[in-house]
Amino acid sequence: MKVTSIGTVRQEGDKAVITLIPEVKEGLKGLKDFSHVKVLYWFDQLDIPELRKQVIQEKPYVHGPEELGVFATRGPVRPNPIAVSIAEILAIDEVAGTIEVIYIDAESGSPVLDLKPYTPSSDIIETYHTPEWCRHWPQSYEASGAFDWSAEFNFPS
Repeated sequence: MKVTSIGTVRQEGDKAVITLIPEVKEGLKGLKDFSHVKVLYWFDQLDIPELRKQVIQEKPYVHGPEELGVFATRGPVRPNPIAVSIAEILAIDEVAGTIEVIYIDAESGSPVLDLKPYTPSSDIIETYHTPEWCRHWPQSYEASGAFDWSAEFNFPS
């Protein structure tokens, strides 16, 4: 299996710019009609062979259990460090092959693997459940911006 980057993320203060490689920039056609984009990218700065083997995490969340399997977390330490974020689109330049977004939880230089338009028909789930320890988390993308996420994670010392 081979996955190749279609672009990179660049952080610019309170926004980010996704720049696509020339071979795929025509794929932006029609994306401007959507308000949000789902971005799949690689946590390249944490792509360390030893970390890929770590499938149990010790108390990653303040209110969570003592241990969680990596697939019950949204953290960057994973067997394949793939991330998914939904970002609000500010502007698209199809000629330059760039998408300006309000925020994305990626480091500058992170390789972008794919882009998908956000559509409620496949991205909103009305009937779901989560563990008790994270039920106080925001219930929407919009509310997440004002939430103090730093109080939720146990960062290694």
